[in-house]
Amino acid sequence: MKTLVAKSINSRNFQLFDENNQILGELIYSKWYSTKAEIKIGTKIYKTDTKSFWTTSIEISEYEKVLLKFKMDWKGNIILTNLIDGEKHFIIKREKWFSNILVMKDETEKVYFHLKRNFKWKEFKYHYEIALEEDLDELTLLSIIH
Repeated sequence: MKTLVAKSINSRNFQLFDENNQILGELIYSKWYSTKAEIKIGTKIYKTDTKSFWTTSIEISEYEKVLLKFKMDWKGNIILTNLIDGEKHFIIKREKWFSNILVMKDETEKVYFHLKRNFKWKEFKYHYEIALEEDLDELTLLSIIH
């Protein structure tokens, strides 16, 4: 099992680190209150865009091609549709009812990761610990942080 860490650098930037503390990618918001962001992985840049009035649907695209879609349901779960290699569906939800740990499962209930959210009050920054049970690409992980 691999463990990755995502840290907020300031109020607008997050960086994803591997186990050797190497930067895998970065999530950059244009403004601190904005839902639009860029995801930088190496030399590639991906854009996020909201698709509904209540901002409950988000699409991640490279140029005009949509790669990932996120939609929040009424229970607070997030439905992820991955369009990179065909269409795959996942659900991201709390591990337990009152928990700060999120879990991602596919349609067969196979677990892909556990994501623990921490807020550092002294630094006023977010810190995410991601325990991967299956390999996921950096784009998907940074999109989930978004």
